Amino acid sequence: MHVLRAREAWHQRDYRAARLLAATAAKLAEQVEDHNAWWKMTFLQAECLRDEGLLKEALESAGSLGTHGLTLKSEALKARVYTLTALCQQGLGQLEQAVENADLAVKSAAADPDAPELQIEAHHALIAALAESDRLDEAWSTCLDLSTYITPAIHTQTAGKAYWVIGNVAFMRHQVNDGARFHHLAGEHLSPNNDLELWAHFNRASAALRLTAGVVDAETLECIERAEVASSIVGGTERDQLQLSLTRAHWLFLTGQLNAAVERLRPICADGSALSRQTEGEANLLLAQALSARGEELEALAHFETSEQCFVDAGAPDRAAHVRNIVAKISG
Repeated sequence: MHVLRAREAWHQRDYRAARLLAATAAKLAEQVEDHNAWWKMTFLQAECLRDEGLLKEALESAGSLGTHGLTLKSEALKARVYTLTALCQQGLGQLEQAVENADLAVKSAAADPDAPELQIEAHHALIAALAESDRLDEAWSTCLDLSTYITPAIHTQTAGKAYWVIGNVAFMRHQVNDGARFHHLAGEHLSPNNDLELWAHFNRASAALRLTAGVVDAETLECIERAEVASSIVGGTERDQLQLSLTRAHWLFLTGQLNAAVERLRPICADGSALSRQTEGEANLLLAQALSARGEELEALAHFETSEQCFVDAGAPDRAAHVRNIVAKISG
């Protein structure tokens, strides 16, 4: 009963309730020595921690599961743990470690050819970590591998998430037409009726990547507005809200609304510890550029320095160098 209630709460995105129910289910499973049920409910607790934004706690839980006997005997379970570990590390700005664990996830998932969705999830984690680490050629190569798993047999939502991540990398490589095409495919496979929170995340991410590629058009604004409407209904974590606000601020900056952009960016940067280190770097970079455009060079320089340090800490050297180049041009 607790297992079913935990799963139901998780599907309804009530992560705290799901985590508490899963903890009770895990204890009951342990008492009757049902080791498989214990593992599943313990893993669900870790997933809930991640979805609640408690990434350090989720990472610790994944670490404990990684050394468990059941995990060590199963490549499929290893793949799930490695994937979760990589996602948490990416969120914490530990990009080098995230790449390593995502790569292990892909290799473990390959040992179970009958579980394509496991492969897709592992590839997602690896692509995201590589892309955030500025290793875009490797990320694109991994995207091509991922595309081979998108077949009619795959669940439509899983296919949508695969198209989404491929489109992300295309935009980051400034392949705007490819990015738009894959995100269009993602939008066709994802539905707000099936998962409104995922729909909000997709539209925010699509808008953010379009803006990064310099695509400032009506479709980008529609993505932002769809994300804001969906987010107002489902809520989300503090990190979700900050990332959405950052995307709107980016739109304001690129459309020349500097005062509104600065007003929105200052509280985001002040609350930056809730973001991943690399996203904190992006927020400070954007604020620095907006301040510089208003002629407030001294304050801008402080945010440029914070941005560079964030990217260095996260293991994104190309973006750190990009910030240094901007400062050099301004100073010169």
